[in-house]
Amino acid sequence: MSLRPCEISMIISNLTLQQFRCFTQQEYFFDGRVIIIEGPNGSGKSSLLEALHYGCYLRSFRTHVHKELIPFGVDHFFFKIGFFQEQTATHDSIQVGYSPSDGKVVKYNQNVIGTYKDLVSSFRIVTLSADDISLVQGAPELRRDFLNYALMLSNPALLPLFKNYKSVLTQRNSLLFKNARSGGSFPKEFDVWTESLWRGAQELSMHRITYLSALETELNELLKAYFGPSSSVSFIYQPCNIRLDHTFDQFKGASGALFSRELEQGRSLFGAHLDDVSIFFQDKRARLYASRGQQKLLVLLIKIAQLKALCAKGEGGVLLLDDFVTDFDSVKVGQALEVIKSLKFQIFISSPVDTTPFLGGIPKNDQSRVLISDLSRDQNS
Repeated sequence: MSLRPCEISMIISNLTLQQFRCFTQQEYFFDGRVIIIEGPNGSGKSSLLEALHYGCYLRSFRTHVHKELIPFGVDHFFFKIGFFQEQTATHDSIQVGYSPSDGKVVKYNQNVIGTYKDLVSSFRIVTLSADDISLVQGAPELRRDFLNYALMLSNPALLPLFKNYKSVLTQRNSLLFKNARSGGSFPKEFDVWTESLWRGAQELSMHRITYLSALETELNELLKAYFGPSSSVSFIYQPCNIRLDHTFDQFKGASGALFSRELEQGRSLFGAHLDDVSIFFQDKRARLYASRGQQKLLVLLIKIAQLKALCAKGEGGVLLLDDFVTDFDSVKVGQALEVIKSLKFQIFISSPVDTTPFLGGIPKNDQSRVLISDLSRDQNS
């Protein structure tokens, strides 16, 4: 089957894996809008999706330690992703190699890329794994991570803002820590770093709020279309120890006690690195009042809305659903598939069970299946 590029702006066509997780060397070809990755537990289904995810974010969705992706007794990993882009009508590729001694080398069409921006501007992935329910249930830093990566995926031009904010935060924390240990008073450069952090926090927060507003719109359109007009989701952004409608002078004038606590603790206690987002479902906090099944479905819809927002900008991407079928009960699977049937981007679904009963509503010529076994994953193509 050939996909019409006017419907799908980015299509992953093939993946080559070498010494990556459980794969010695294997090449897979994908032909379809919905790619079903089937195989028993431990056969490498998640690892296949992990490589595709890594190609976008240069990190795994299962570990932050690159060495854990290398099989025992081997000193490197390598993979290559081939994909088609509608905007340029070109067949492109991403290559990633890593070894503990040489570090990471990333190439786009054989050219070494210098910044993450060069990669994410062309290759966009949105991933849902079982752990993503923590987006609703988990700690604030998990929601911040989601927001940060979603923003960078949507607008790579924001990368310098994130880098500058992190640098300012590091400098200010170092200043506070040093003076806290010496028991001294506020140094003369304190105001300079405080204003820099405040301005960076204001700017990042406003970008996050704007993005959440767009995401909320996409999400509620999905809910209205598939679950009725009474279903609704809202996001409430919660800045930490800062008011977004204040000037810096107002913030400084009202924060004497805050600054004293910062000096005592030796770290910054305000800013975008401490903010949180509350998720409301049916006007109630989803973390407290939504059932686990509702939370899982909500996270899936958030990921779909994220990709639909990209598509609305003409940028598109690919959705990865890791063990999607087994992570939902039959009712929720049916509800989710009603949404999936209507989507216009490529979707990868991994499952340890036969997905035929669940995918009956998706045309056969719109599906492609990849079977992974303990034997085939170790054979050369």
